[in-house]
Amino acid sequence: MAAASPESRPPRSLFDLPADFFDSSSLLGSHPSSAPSAAEPSESIRPAAAPPLSQPSEAPGLRWTCNTCASEFESLQEQREHFKSDLHRLNVKLSIAGKTIIKEDDLDKADPDSLFDDLEVSSVSGSEDELENGPASDRGLSAKDKGEFRKKLYFRCHSGDTVSIWRCILLKEHEEPVFNSKSGQTESHGSTPFVQEDEMLNRVKNLTSEPRDASRLRIILLTSGGHFAGCVFDGNSVIAHKTFHRYVVRAKAGKRQSGKDATGKVAHSAGSSLRRYNEAALKKEIQELIASWKSYFDLCVCVFMYAPSKNRQMLFDGDKTQSVLQACDIRPIPLTVHRPTLKEAKRLYTNLTQLCYEMECLSTDEPHVEDVTSFEQSKEAKQKKIMDSEESISVSSLSLDLPNKHEGTSIHPSNNETTPLHEAAKSGNAQQTLELLEQGLDPCIKDARGKTPYLLASDKEVRNTFRRFMALNLDKWDWHAADVPSALTKEMEESQAAKQAEKDAKKKARAKELKKLKKAREKEKEKEKEKAQASQSQRTQSNVRGTSAGQMANATASMPGLKQKHQLPQPTALSKEEERQRKLAEEREKRAAAAERRFAALAAQSSSTSGTAAAEHPPQRAAAADDTSCSCCFSSLVGKVPFHRYNYKYCSTTCMHLHSEMLEDD
Repeated sequence: MAAASPESRPPRSLFDLPADFFDSSSLLGSHPSSAPSAAEPSESIRPAAAPPLSQPSEAPGLRWTCNTCASEFESLQEQREHFKSDLHRLNVKLSIAGKTIIKEDDLDKADPDSLFDDLEVSSVSGSEDELENGPASDRGLSAKDKGEFRKKLYFRCHSGDTVSIWRCILLKEHEEPVFNSKSGQTESHGSTPFVQEDEMLNRVKNLTSEPRDASRLRIILLTSGGHFAGCVFDGNSVIAHKTFHRYVVRAKAGKRQSGKDATGKVAHSAGSSLRRYNEAALKKEIQELIASWKSYFDLCVCVFMYAPSKNRQMLFDGDKTQSVLQACDIRPIPLTVHRPTLKEAKRLYTNLTQLCYEMECLSTDEPHVEDVTSFEQSKEAKQKKIMDSEESISVSSLSLDLPNKHEGTSIHPSNNETTPLHEAAKSGNAQQTLELLEQGLDPCIKDARGKTPYLLASDKEVRNTFRRFMALNLDKWDWHAADVPSALTKEMEESQAAKQAEKDAKKKARAKELKKLKKAREKEKEKEKEKAQASQSQRTQSNVRGTSAGQMANATASMPGLKQKHQLPQPTALSKEEERQRKLAEEREKRAAAAERRFAALAAQSSSTSGTAAAEHPPQRAAAADDTSCSCCFSSLVGKVPFHRYNYKYCSTTCMHLHSEMLEDD
């Protein structure tokens, strides 16, 4: 009976199921796609052979053989069945060991156990130490399904549906289920305890009828890469949760700082010190949280833990946390765990507590059964294709003589088979691909995935080989069906090569031009830098010269008699400061000349009344006679603030300097 599609039967939470959901249910010993019922868990299932798309047996000269077993077959399907048989697998082992192969009649007559002992080869049927009541053979499953089968338990409900749940929900880490047993006890064989079928059914029934009073909790602890997430669940509800994050792993470097230090190369940078501190702080926070959750751990049914490698030290490296966790049933998480966060913890718990409806339609599992072969079978099949490539080529070449090459049934091995042309194109061997095309292999054949050899070619040279062959043989094959986009002629290749050469030349010229521009810009920057330094030094020298010239001009203005003696040559290029100092000096000279003229006029007036002696010292008498006039030019000081020097008063500093020089000359 084919089950409904997964879209119509979505997964359900175990805690949302009715209490009688698993009544009258039975435990299956294998995946539903490999065993039709619980009563026949170990019966192997062979899917019906699909009708071939072509009729290769009608082609003249076509043979299906096995070089290892020296056998011939009438059809491709018989050859496939032979490759999956124990006889072929045994002969492969014998061939590898350098022993003589055996025939099918000898295998049927002899005892298998004694035969393997006599030939000194391992059994092809698997381990002989497995219990009779152990899990059924999952030979018909793919590698992914095999791993999932070992992690899940399958039940047949009274409604006829087949459901699955994760085994870590019911079983401890070291427990194993025993199928087809009704003892209802848990037996121990060595260090592995085995749980009987009745006990498994009781556990799953109790799971659906648990009270939601916080008496049966489940805890998830995740820690990795400086992240920690912890959640306490009661059924589908979250009782408590906490997350931490610390910077303990250097970006793009991997490993925690303690792992780096353990190698002997201890870093002393600021970042490494910060990571060491954060690692210790994170460990302390986690242990304090576990200690504070002791009441939850005492009531929990199990703890689902994900702590890869040395991250377990974060949880167990402590007296308090070790005593708390060792008393709990710790179980690993059989799912891919991403970064530990609250959202990730909820996702994992939701998936672990889901009940999934399994598909039972065998037709959906036929590809898995057909694809599952051992390493020796795959190797033998590849060798068979290589050795029989000439035969396949000769068969394909027969199709060249037919009136219409694209109509009717082709003579190639099969339209859904991998041909040597597929292998050559996929491996990137352009020379072998060309040889196979020239020998007549059909490029229109599609493999099991519906891809032609051209689509499998990842190398450009191989694809160009198909296009070149298409240009030379346009009418030989249906190139549209072969998925070859267009032909590639010599003229096109030469044109493409010329365009590529032109493109490379332009690219090279552009790079050369950019290099020149870069050098020119660097030279301009250097020149500008030199000019700036020169102008800066020139301004500094000009300021120094301007200051010295201004001081000298002041001195010459105050001493007109010495002006000609100490006059310095003026620089040709005058700055603004020098120009200002020069104008001030000229102004002082004009005022001094005016004062001299006034002094001469006053001296001439006083000479008529005072005589020669009085004419020599008119300023002193005038100053003595009148204190309200300047001692040098005798101008009125009314309304002015005079300048004092000894007992003299002056209207300006110019008069003061002139009068002092006059007194010194006398």
